[in-house]
Amino acid sequence: MKINTKCSLALHILLVIAVFSDSHKMTSEVIAKSTGNNPVIVRNILGGLKRAGIVNIQRGGGATLALAPEEITIWKVYSAVDPTSLQNLIGLHPNPSSACPVGRQIYELLDEPYSAIRQAIQKSMSEQTLAGLIDRYGASADKAKRK
Repeated sequence: MKINTKCSLALHILLVIAVFSDSHKMTSEVIAKSTGNNPVIVRNILGGLKRAGIVNIQRGGGATLALAPEEITIWKVYSAVDPTSLQNLIGLHPNPSSACPVGRQIYELLDEPYSAIRQAIQKSMSEQTLAGLIDRYGASADKAKRK
């Protein structure tokens, strides 16, 4: 059970755009070099972010943020690139025995706690923003310069 890597890749892409868009044209090729992914994969992620209104993409290449970093939450990014994976975060085993009293009720019994877990994850992801990640990147970059 885990959230797939699309969200982390999308956040990496957004950080690269936020940090370097003033000095570089943010094409999928440029971004792919930072992420270690194929430009096609980067374009697919950018497409999801564009549909969600998180980025703008200029014809001929070049992505920019469509929202202020403070408005871009990890939940918003996650929802844009991987909208169904949280629902499947905790899987239910198939074929519980209908002859067993527990087996007959297991899905119903687990629905409430699993729903609460998903809601807690969503709440936590909604509290984290791209602005916070940018701040952490800046602090880390400053620390690395001093070494």
